[in-house]
Amino acid sequence: MLNKLIYGNSLILKPYLKALKNTLQDESQLRIQYLQGLVAQNTEQRETLTRLMAQGYIDQVLYSRENNGLLAQCEEFRSEIETLKKSRTTRAVQTAETEKLLKFVEKAEMLEEWNEDFFQQFVDYITVYSRNEIGFVLKCGLTLRERI
Repeated sequence: MLNKLIYGNSLILKPYLKALKNTLQDESQLRIQYLQGLVAQNTEQRETLTRLMAQGYIDQVLYSRENNGLLAQCEEFRSEIETLKKSRTTRAVQTAETEKLLKFVEKAEMLEEWNEDFFQQFVDYITVYSRNEIGFVLKCGLTLRERI
């Protein structure tokens, strides 16, 4: 059933899998770069704030309040960067799984009988939606729904 579902949709799956692979690789890296830019900007703002206080343009109370706000904001940015870096590991696995599935689909050889190895290689788990519908959740993150 899964084999027919994959091969029956192979024309749809190939471009989708290629796009998924590219998206998984690019999305988090762009966000990390953006956040790193915000951290740099935050650092510049804190340096400017320090110079203004040292030159006597702002008082200690204002400096402390603004600096603490900037430090908290910077910590949020750094925390999100670390979270994204950890999630890249998961995405790297999904990308590798997507590449494996793509190579398999590109062979375009239809299996005529159940293949346990095929199932173990590509399917993470099965979700039962109702008595008439199930979903094969693939290791690459894609879910293929099937009416039975």
